[in-house]
Amino acid sequence: MLKMQTAFTTEIDDAVAAVADILSQLDLTQLKKNSVGILSCNWEFPGTGAPEALTAALPFDIIGCTAMGCATERGYGFEQLSLCVLTSDDVSFSVALSEEITPDCAEGPIRECYGDARARLPRDPSLMFVFGPISADISGEVYVKTLDGVSGGVPMFGTLSSETNLTYENARVLYNGATHRSRLALLLISGEVSPRFYTTAISDRNITRKNAVVTESDGYVLKKINDMPVGEYLVSIGVTRDDVAAVFSLPILIDYKDGAAPVAMTLYSQNDDSALCGVYTPVGSEIAFAEVDYNSVLDTVQTTLDAVLADNEKHGASAMFLVPCLSRSLVISPNSEDEMAKTAELLGDRYPYLFMYSGGEICPSVTEDGRTVNRFRNLTYTIMVLE
Repeated sequence: MLKMQTAFTTEIDDAVAAVADILSQLDLTQLKKNSVGILSCNWEFPGTGAPEALTAALPFDIIGCTAMGCATERGYGFEQLSLCVLTSDDVSFSVALSEEITPDCAEGPIRECYGDARARLPRDPSLMFVFGPISADISGEVYVKTLDGVSGGVPMFGTLSSETNLTYENARVLYNGATHRSRLALLLISGEVSPRFYTTAISDRNITRKNAVVTESDGYVLKKINDMPVGEYLVSIGVTRDDVAAVFSLPILIDYKDGAAPVAMTLYSQNDDSALCGVYTPVGSEIAFAEVDYNSVLDTVQTTLDAVLADNEKHGASAMFLVPCLSRSLVISPNSEDEMAKTAELLGDRYPYLFMYSGGEICPSVTEDGRTVNRFRNLTYTIMVLE
């Protein structure tokens, strides 16, 4: 059986006070044989030494990343540190940190990281939790595809680091108190945790342009849509380069035609001949353009959590993780806290949870025949529930 405890603090300027605040909310007498911590915080907390001090004060590994905003059932905000502790007698945890990841050397360090974590487990993992570094040069899809291949398809959930500044200069992966700009942290979980996955990106009513097919691409570089160069096609449907520059204003759903639901993505940049995409865009995939606004963001929160709560009543829930894309918070600005507030309103304190805004979401899709397919996403409200 798995148990989860949570804690949070807003003591952003004082590491001693932050650690004392966190410790006051945890009951360390209830820890089981195996425990691990998952940490999400505003980028200023590492500068005070809070993650390092917290790691020194607690008897288990702690990994995670900075986030634009985070929450637990105890509170939410943009200048907060949130910690969850997973503990169990019959579920095992193993963490590892990769070497530096670069565009020219990405897959090797990720494979080695997985191998390091796997070597410390008594049996094969049933779940992976991934904290990847955000990068303008490396798609999170690289992390997902590499880990999927080396693990044989173990389900994975996670996020890319983020922060309040959209240059992401201060976004960091956290590993036992240290911060890293270009390393990946991995948590492998072995044992029966029965994960359930939920993803919602765009309300059906916001899908505006359908029936487009990728006819030429190179990995994450989209070259032709319906046999037209990307720039020409976008002009034909009224999309300007300004629309592309504001990545959250041009959501796209891509259907890989593999029996799983479409995945949301954005165009990171575009010229006349091609566009750099947030996810893999293979030839033959179908894409639909959409719009996203304040109401659609909150509608998807309601829809997703309605499904989660109904399933929780039937099957139970020992832990919940919510990883929405940070772009969703930008869409609802200046009411940027409303997604966190809506989440808190619907969940209350019925279940322990950790919420962290994401620079790129990692969450599986479940196909029509029940297969789990690991996916990297943009613009999505993703949830994992552990029974």
